[in-house]
Amino acid sequence: MEKIIFRKFFYDFASFFLIISLSLSLIIWVIQSVNYLDFVSKDGHGFQVYFAFVSLNFPKIFSKVNIFSYFICLFYIILKYKTNNEILIFWTNGVSKLRLVNFIIKVSILFTILQILLAYYIVPKAQDYSRDFIRNSNVDLFSSLITEKKFIDTVKDFTIYVENIDEKGNMENVYIKDSIDISNIQIISARSGKIIENGPNKILYLSFGEIVDITDNNYKDSRVIKFNSTTINLSNVKTKSTTHPKLQELDSKVLIDCVNNFMIGTKTNYSLPFFVCDKYSSIKSTQEIFKRSFKQFYIILLGTVASLLIFSNNQNKKNFSYELLIFAIGFFIIIFSELNSEFLNISIRNNLFYIILPFILFIIVYSTIFNLNKKSI
Repeated sequence: MEKIIFRKFFYDFASFFLIISLSLSLIIWVIQSVNYLDFVSKDGHGFQVYFAFVSLNFPKIFSKVNIFSYFICLFYIILKYKTNNEILIFWTNGVSKLRLVNFIIKVSILFTILQILLAYYIVPKAQDYSRDFIRNSNVDLFSSLITEKKFIDTVKDFTIYVENIDEKGNMENVYIKDSIDISNIQIISARSGKIIENGPNKILYLSFGEIVDITDNNYKDSRVIKFNSTTINLSNVKTKSTTHPKLQELDSKVLIDCVNNFMIGTKTNYSLPFFVCDKYSSIKSTQEIFKRSFKQFYIILLGTVASLLIFSNNQNKKNFSYELLIFAIGFFIIIFSELNSEFLNISIRNNLFYIILPFILFIIVYSTIFNLNKKSI
């Protein structure tokens, strides 16, 4: 019978947690997805790249809301059981309040492990894959970005200005600045032009103009080439969107190696293809590793705080104030868990304090529960 009771409690909580977490995540995801429409409207990426990018951002959002959702859902379920007198089923079947608290702590440990796996492994991988879509994609909708009398610099090292353009895409008075490399720039002007698309291939066809070839920013030595017609291949143009991975998208092992280098290693700077390990980045890496791992242990603390509701008395006039206090404590812990990482640096002693802090608070709260249990016997 006890297994059935505990199983029902876990099912009620887990199902409510999934509903709330997924609902909150979807709302935030939709809002962020709308903001990311700039990838199409301004950066010229295709919708396939856009949908892949925003879809792979969902695990990050889900991971972010989990700590908040966990406490809110557990608080609500315990309160619901007490309000509906369902919690009496535990006492009548010989389950003590402390046993129920211990069960909630075990559930919290399970959710903590799952959250660490999500934040430590899955989220960085998903974020890196999403950046890969940007990194390996060309500007698919470049032709749709060109508007009259407006400088378009969406493409990296390439700026185009069109004075007039008709509904068929025929352009008049086209001006282009093409930075071939650091020391070589081409200024192209043409009387007319048109973008010809053949599947993935995009060609800018220009008629009656000239090319000014400038070397080392020396306009005196510039070379002018006149043409009746010429073409520019647009198939391999790259976006100006950020293509290198951000710190949050890097593999956890890369960050740990950088942290170890400045905490217990040689403290020498080194570079990777997408990451430079120095004193500043090692501090940021320490904070990021904390967010992915040790921060998740606050779930256990929040589960223990929510368990204090079990010892509230509905007949007591101060019961509402007691419940409100527990909610406020939990809410404060959630805020503190978000800010905690900002206090970290490359000092082992300083970091050790903030790492063990949730465990110290857990012992304090659990000791309070143990004393409350003794008084209720």
